[in-house]
Amino acid sequence: MSKRVLMVTVAVLWGLLTASPVSAERASVDRIEDFATVLAVAFPDTFPLGSLMRAECSFLVRVERPDGSAAETQICTLSDEPVMVPEFQGAPPDQAFRLDGGPCTWTSDYWWNVADSPVYADSFSYVVTPAGAVRATSTYPAVPLVCE
Repeated sequence: MSKRVLMVTVAVLWGLLTASPVSAERASVDRIEDFATVLAVAFPDTFPLGSLMRAECSFLVRVERPDGSAAETQICTLSDEPVMVPEFQGAPPDQAFRLDGGPCTWTSDYWWNVADSPVYADSFSYVVTPAGAVRATSTYPAVPLVCE
C-alpha cells in the first residue's frame, strides 16, 4: 500500500511541476469617476428629436482581459442640464427604457475621458429608469473596431 501511495504522490507532484498555468497574465481593472455623458432616453421614429439627455456618471469600471478585449460598466444619473441642440432634449422615461446595440453604435466613455478618443464598442446595453438611474454595460474586442 505504501508503494502505491508513493507512486500517486510522485505522479501528483510531477503533474504540478510540469503543468503550465492557464494564463500567467491577469486582467487589468481601471476606474474613472465623476464625468458627464449623453444618451438616448427614448427611440421614436423621429430620433434624435426629443430623445437625448445628459447624465452625470458616478463611476465607470473597465476590465481589460489578457487578450486585450474589455468590458465596461458605468452607473449614471440623468441630469437637468440640457443637451446642445434644444430640439434633441428628451425627458426621463415614464417606464424603464432599455437600449441594446451592436458594433459601431456606442463609444467608450472611458476612452473619451482618458484619451479624448472614440473607441467603438462591439456591443452595449443600458437601462434608464423613470427616476433617472442609468446602468450601462459595453464590450470591446481585442482589436479596436474601425467604424465610419
